[in-house]
Amino acid sequence: MSGETRATGLAETASWVGWCCSYCAAPLEAHGYGLLCRAEGRWFATQDGVHRLLTEERRRELLPAVELYQRVRRDEGWRAEPGLPDLAPEHPHAHAWRSRAARFLRARALAAARLGPGPWRVLDVGAGCCWTAIGLLEDGHRVAAVDVNVDAEDGLRGAERVNPRAAALDRAEAEMEALPVEPASFDLVLAAASLHYAAHLIRTLVELRRVTRRGGVLLAFDSPVFRRRQDGEATVAHRMRAQARRYSVPLDRDGQPGYLVGDELPGLFRTAGWSLEVHDGPGRVRQWSRDLRELLGHGRRAARFPILLARRDG
Repeated sequence: MSGETRATGLAETASWVGWCCSYCAAPLEAHGYGLLCRAEGRWFATQDGVHRLLTEERRRELLPAVELYQRVRRDEGWRAEPGLPDLAPEHPHAHAWRSRAARFLRARALAAARLGPGPWRVLDVGAGCCWTAIGLLEDGHRVAAVDVNVDAEDGLRGAERVNPRAAALDRAEAEMEALPVEPASFDLVLAAASLHYAAHLIRTLVELRRVTRRGGVLLAFDSPVFRRRQDGEATVAHRMRAQARRYSVPLDRDGQPGYLVGDELPGLFRTAGWSLEVHDGPGRVRQWSRDLRELLGHGRRAARFPILLARRDG
């Protein structure tokens, strides 16, 4: 999607986000139906409202994992639907979406307690169909969204299926570990059901810190958190066996979504320059009770889904 500049004379649109070249990190500017890096004469297309900012090499590397993800999502009935997260009670995923909506409401309240009423400059990483980004946009904030999944049914290009107002979102094909944006650009970085996809968590946390202003906040929720690494690995192995049977394809462990380990999180966030708070996890007595039931029933502890709020240090 990049190359020498062409498509001259096309309508140009301004962006409030300081997008940067994925190859040389120079600032990009609107040019035709895309963004131009004048430093290298490289042009990035904008398709269906999404800036295609991944490098060609990285897009090829990610393609097998992205295609498997899209296939699994379609088969399980997950897709961009009007009004998300509000669905009819009879919808097969209505309960899951109600739970996610409740955590999002709680997460927004926690962010507001730290940042004030706003408006905030927000970056939604791993945004998918942008339902969280749309919610923040409707709250009056300025929101940009990135993901490597640009699918028209379930990814960035499907945002208008959820809400026509998504046309106002600044969206880009980009990954969490290498964000093509200027430093200290955002008050809030949001990772909804996406932080566990980071292949290198510390590297990702450092990158998210780079694009967050001093005193800004990182908010992560809907990522599975296990008490023990063994339970997380057992869950991933179970999922891989099920997918191998269903799709009859060899699976790469590195291409699978991961998980977080609760006891490791404070040290990881501190190393990356964040002060971490964990909210809405089960209390100790409830935790022990759930652990016992799960060990007796399945032989391993299930994931918990707390809200992680981190403030940038320094």
